[in-house]
Amino acid sequence: MVGRESTTGMKGERRTVTVLFCDVVSSSAMAERMDPEEWAEIMNSAFQHLTAPVNRYEGTVARLMGDGMLAFFGAPVAHEDDPQRAILAALDIINSIQPFREELRRKHGLDFNVRVGINTGPVVVGDVGSTVVTEYTAMGDAVNLAARMEQTAQPGTIQIAGDTQKLIAPLFDLEPLGEIQVKGKREPVPAYRALGVKAQPGRLRGIHGGSAPLTGRDTEFAQLKAGLDELRRGRGQIVCLIGEAGLGKSRLLEELRQVWQNEYSQQVWVMSHGVAYESSRPYSLFQQRTREFFGIELDDSAEAIHQKVTAGMRAQGMPEEQIAACTVAAERIVAAKVLHDAPDFPAEGLKREIWDQVYEAWRRFPANTPAIMVFDDLHWADAASTELLIHLMQLTEEVPLLFLFAFRPERQSPAWQIKLKAETDYPHRYTEIVLKPLGAQQTDALVSGLLQIADLPQELRQLILRKAEGNPYFVEEIVRTLIEQGVVYQTDDGLRWKASTRVEDITLPGSLQTLLMARIDRLDQETRSTLQLASVIGRSFYYRILKAVSDSAVALDRHLVALQRVELLREAGRLPEMEYIFKHELARDAAYNTILNRRRREFHRRVGEVIELLFPDKLEENAHRLAQHFEAAGDHERALRYYVMAGDAAAAIYANVEGASHYAHALNAAKAQGAPSDV
Repeated sequence: MVGRESTTGMKGERRTVTVLFCDVVSSSAMAERMDPEEWAEIMNSAFQHLTAPVNRYEGTVARLMGDGMLAFFGAPVAHEDDPQRAILAALDIINSIQPFREELRRKHGLDFNVRVGINTGPVVVGDVGSTVVTEYTAMGDAVNLAARMEQTAQPGTIQIAGDTQKLIAPLFDLEPLGEIQVKGKREPVPAYRALGVKAQPGRLRGIHGGSAPLTGRDTEFAQLKAGLDELRRGRGQIVCLIGEAGLGKSRLLEELRQVWQNEYSQQVWVMSHGVAYESSRPYSLFQQRTREFFGIELDDSAEAIHQKVTAGMRAQGMPEEQIAACTVAAERIVAAKVLHDAPDFPAEGLKREIWDQVYEAWRRFPANTPAIMVFDDLHWADAASTELLIHLMQLTEEVPLLFLFAFRPERQSPAWQIKLKAETDYPHRYTEIVLKPLGAQQTDALVSGLLQIADLPQELRQLILRKAEGNPYFVEEIVRTLIEQGVVYQTDDGLRWKASTRVEDITLPGSLQTLLMARIDRLDQETRSTLQLASVIGRSFYYRILKAVSDSAVALDRHLVALQRVELLREAGRLPEMEYIFKHELARDAAYNTILNRRRREFHRRVGEVIELLFPDKLEENAHRLAQHFEAAGDHERALRYYVMAGDAAAAIYANVEGASHYAHALNAAKAQGAPSDV
């Protein structure tokens, strides 16, 4: 097992998590005034209010202390939006505790309040403790900084550190609080107060102040525009835009919206988004859109909902005879509960009523005006919403309506059923657009568009191209990281790069590691451990080597099949022997970066020794790999031997650049083991 192993010491992984601390303000003074049993009952009730939002947003409650709570988002399961989830959970904590505060003030005269501190950063997570007591927790400086944010927060507020602010700023209203001195840090840390969700949230992706033209998507964009042309002729359409994360689905939708505004302004454009943490809530996709459209709050009464929906319909100019049907449909969606919780209707009866009401409302609105219904991130839609969308696709036979669905190629998600139903039942109205990674020239053009630097080093350009592998989002995030790290900086004459920077010193963006870890964490523990061990061997690896070093050799074939199905690995070849390769180099990096340093050293040593054992007649051919593994293992003696062997082999064929590099590493290995510097 690579992950939570059974050896002594810290059992866990390296992770980037968002840490949330929450405590009760002045709890000691309040507890002193009360009987211990009574205070315990109050805190037990309070903990229900504190933990419920964490659970709702799929965080981990790590510890309940006497007057507080430690929670984190990103372990043991990572999500792409863990920082946002932490802020949303904190906002829910502050809001949900208010009725409880009023009750305590009324019953006991207590001024009960809480405060929250949040920070995002690298930690080690796992089981710590003794053989008698263990606890799954997070350890590291990021945890300490989150605690400091909580300690300096005002009662009833949420205080976040700058590292979290960078990740969520476009989505939330934040109040800058200046800088806070933190023990153990040379420089003060910027802090912010989270006030709420922005009325008009911005985009998290993209580079602030910089953009590049849409690159390498002319064919796909032409297909989307053709769908608009068909709609303008009155023909209903269904379009599925399918692609892995980061390939440009949202960018294509935004470009299409610009065309719609400029050339098709008489049509209606309605945009909805799937949300990961709402995927288990029935009709969440429709509830979200209905609330946004009519300005409905979660705690609105039935009468308030009716008034808002009716007023919204009238504002759209809908005839009075159509308003009633649309109002009932909207109210049904907003009030929809888990079906078995609705005592007045049999489950199937309630479902049919919702379907009929929504179908009729969408058929009538907008009356005879072409409409585009866009559903982005549909892979996160709940099953009930997906079923309803499949039912609504019949409308394309009756009214000028274009359904545009954008989602990832995840066959297990409910969204995949939309593709299957559309291509089977509506082939005459269906268009499927599958996005592939950009080619090398297209990716290079994108890099040039984002980094307009005439003297950009070729090795830096090649690093971006190699790591991004044709994924536009990966390119953007790598460039964003270069800017944040100061490798690329703005001058009066434009962008420049820091000439003293070594490419090997550049750290790649944590946002991409989180994105890929969200996929890796869906695996069972043993399969994930196999992936981590494979990452130690390298981007590509022979089956024989992995089997020899694996603790799960019996189940290895099953693990490799599972990893290919989720498209983390693929077969690279079967001759001269079975070889696999990580589909993305960044996926290999993400898996590798989770392994604790001491375990990395152990695994690198095992891999090196297995290569020596399996290929005794090819040591010179594998010398550079062996040197790297033993160097990473801390075995400087063997690293020196193989770096010299690799350098000699390169020099023999006049590969002078490679030879010089190997000899330089050999010199470092010699120094590391205390050998004379003239070795």
